[in-house]
Amino acid sequence: MNFPKNCIYYGTLMHDRLIPKRHKFAYKLFYLFFDLSQLDVIKKKFTFFSYNKINFFSFYDKDHGYRNKIKTISWVKNILKKVGLNKKKIKIYILCMPRILGHVFNPLTIYFCYDVKGSLKVIIYEVKNTFDQQHSYVFKLKNFNNASFFNHSCVKKFHVSPFWGMNAKYNFKVSKPSNKFYVSIGMRKKNKKIFEAILNTKYQKLSFKNFILKFFQYPFLTIKVVLAIHIEALKIFFKGGKYFKKPLLKNDLTIVNN
Repeated sequence: MNFPKNCIYYGTLMHDRLIPKRHKFAYKLFYLFFDLSQLDVIKKKFTFFSYNKINFFSFYDKDHGYRNKIKTISWVKNILKKVGLNKKKIKIYILCMPRILGHVFNPLTIYFCYDVKGSLKVIIYEVKNTFDQQHSYVFKLKNFNNASFFNHSCVKKFHVSPFWGMNAKYNFKVSKPSNKFYVSIGMRKKNKKIFEAILNTKYQKLSFKNFILKFFQYPFLTIKVVLAIHIEALKIFFKGGKYFKKPLLKNDLTIVNN
C-alpha cells in the first residue's frame, strides 16, 4: 500500500486572464495536506494546531462539506456512497489552507480518496466564492494508478468571479501528491482558453519547526488571499472586464465519471 504522507505544500499560485485584456498575477502561499481520519492525532502531536478550536493554525469542520458541525469526513463519505464506492474502505486526504489565528478563506479545497490498496479513486474539488457559496466537482477516476497527472473536464456550474459568465468549460490537470504537487484549472469558451490558474508547490515535512516557520512566513495568508481577490478584481474592472450578476445557486454536486 502506497499512501501519501501528511505534509505542507508551499509554492506559488498564478492566475492568468487572457480576455478582454490580459491580466496576470501570482503570490506565494502554503497548504496543509493530511489524512482526515488523523485530525485528532495531528492536534495532539502539534501544539500550534487545533481541531474545531482557535489556535495559531486550526481546521474547522464548518469551513468545509456541509458547512456545519457535521464532520467533513462524513460529507466526503456520503459523496463516495453516491458514486458507488465502499466508504469503509477509503482513505481520504484533504488539501486546504488552515485557519490562521481564526481566519480562513479557501477558494479551492481538494479531496483525494484512495482505496485500501493505495489507488486513487475519487478527486473532489470544493470551490468557494466570496459570496459565501460553495459547490463541488466530483470526478470518479479510472486507470490512474500509473499516471503522473490526471486530466479531466466538465461544464462550469458555479459562479466564482463576477467578471466571468457561466457559459464556459473547465479543464483540470492534477498530479498525484508526492514530493511535488501541481494543479492547473483552465477555463475555455467556444474551445478557446480564456483563463488559467496554476498551483505549483513542493513538499515539506509536517513538523513543529515547519509549523513555526510557516506562521512567521505567512501570518496573514488567508487575509491576503481575500484582499488579493478584491484588489485584482478592481484592476480587471478598470481594464474593462464585463460584470456578470451572480446567478441562483443550485444545491447539487457536479459528478463526472472518467
